[in-house]
Amino acid sequence: MAASISHNNVILTFLFIFPFLNPTFAGFANSVAKKPKSSQNWLNHGGDLYNRRYAEKETMISPETVSNLRLKWEFIAGKDITATPAIFDGTLYFPSWNGNIYAIKACDGSLVWEKNLDELTGLNATGFIVNVNWTVARATPTIADDLLIIGISGPAIVIAVERITGELVWSTQLDNHPAGIITMSGTYYK
Repeated sequence: MAASISHNNVILTFLFIFPFLNPTFAGFANSVAKKPKSSQNWLNHGGDLYNRRYAEKETMISPETVSNLRLKWEFIAGKDITATPAIFDGTLYFPSWNGNIYAIKACDGSLVWEKNLDELTGLNATGFIVNVNWTVARATPTIADDLLIIGISGPAIVIAVERITGELVWSTQLDNHPAGIITMSGTYYK
């Protein structure tokens, strides 16, 4: 099922200019915004296609409720987490500064899988300017059916991995400069 999504179609989600050049985009955006759908999944940086950034079952934190907060679980990623996680069927997907992508269970923080971007792509941008590994993801992964689409920095590459296993499906280089970066999260629409 995952192979049915063309990487060329998904790459388009990372192109920023198209919506501003298309005169029908504003009308489309208005018609889409009128039809919000509730979901427990957080499929991209804004939560859903409508970029609502709203979790329906969330308890609002206020001066009255803050004392009720308790640590439910803790996950140590090794370095700072670099983006808002994407969530699907109770699994969180997120990148960190150590060059890894993680899948963990939202209920208890247990690791489902962990993949290193250097190993997935065969790249290692260590040593460009300073001795730091630039092969990291700084954007929220985008869930596209059975795939997780990830923009990588150093050089700029977009990859797709199997959401369930983290195995690489395809990889496309957008810029070959070692300092080429992708910091914009994608949106998948079918």
